Amino acid sequence: MKKKTAAAWLIVFALVLLLPGAVWAVAKERFQTEATENTVSTQLPRLKADNYREYTELVETAFDAAVPFRSQLISLSSLADLRLFREKSINDKVVVGSDDWLFYSMESNIDDYKGTNLFTEGELARIGAGLTESARWLAERDCEFVLFIAPNKETIYGEQALPSYYKKGEQTRAEQLVSYLKENTNLRVVYPEEEMKAYRDQYPLYWHYDTHWNAGGGYIGARALLAELGVELPPVEDVTYTPDVFSGYDLARMMNLQDYYEKEMPADVNYIVTGYAGNNLQAVSIDDATALVYHSDAPDTRKLFMVRDSFAGGMAGPVASSFADSYMAHWNGFFEQSQVEEQQPDIFVLELVERRLDYLLTFGLSD
Repeated sequence: MKKKTAAAWLIVFALVLLLPGAVWAVAKERFQTEATENTVSTQLPRLKADNYREYTELVETAFDAAVPFRSQLISLSSLADLRLFREKSINDKVVVGSDDWLFYSMESNIDDYKGTNLFTEGELARIGAGLTESARWLAERDCEFVLFIAPNKETIYGEQALPSYYKKGEQTRAEQLVSYLKENTNLRVVYPEEEMKAYRDQYPLYWHYDTHWNAGGGYIGARALLAELGVELPPVEDVTYTPDVFSGYDLARMMNLQDYYEKEMPADVNYIVTGYAGNNLQAVSIDDATALVYHSDAPDTRKLFMVRDSFAGGMAGPVASSFADSYMAHWNGFFEQSQVEEQQPDIFVLELVERRLDYLLTFGLSD
């Protein structure tokens, strides 16, 4: 009897080990979903002269990515952390805050908030010199220059919703840079931190489950930028914020829990903003990875050129509606100085979110 019991347990154990692989082989297409917290190739790498040092790590990474039901296991683990163990850091990319807020913990977001990554005096001087040279180069071509910094989500809502063990620093890197540029250069800089904080309790200005601001936050950013360019948009009190439930869900996807957040959690908050002059805005060409191109019947005939990241999408409507022509080139892998010479703009805006300020260390327009 004991031998039969032992044999039965061996069979059960073998089935537990082999059955997932067998099911995966038959029904892979049905269950395979993108494990967006870490998208890597599942193909074993070839051993080469330039990768032999890290070859074992590459093999391990590819093997991990090919594990059957990997996406479902990631989802289950994240959900257990979130609901059973109340973990505040689901993985190395996402921090769970109060009131269903999610925060991005990669790049420099948390360090920005804590003020632990301030620029050195040499770095500040380097940025100031590079931007001043860029402004000079543009001025020779009768083009204005404005630097626009979109606040991190943590900057606006961190004090309210981040776990209490994250302490806000006395000065953030963005605040340090803005102060330096205004005191030591003649550059025009827009950083709408206070404008957004004035409305953060009235409206959620960022998506709960995404890193980006929503259209409501984008409108406030656009209004601050346009004020610097001599264009007046109606104040928030004079436009209409109509609630909309669309969200990018990029933070939820990093936990592989987008379906959970869409179905089980309160709907995220976006807005459709109306009440400002649309001036018959037309999207000529829209490709977020390359360029957003617009034309409008705005009485302001100046041509706008913007080097931008994804935050520009939230304010593209109000900004592009204010000028006859707008060309918004993505900074990462697409923008080149020759595009400015081709477009011959009257206004050049360098827009980037706070967590990407390191880009300014290498940015420059010059002969």
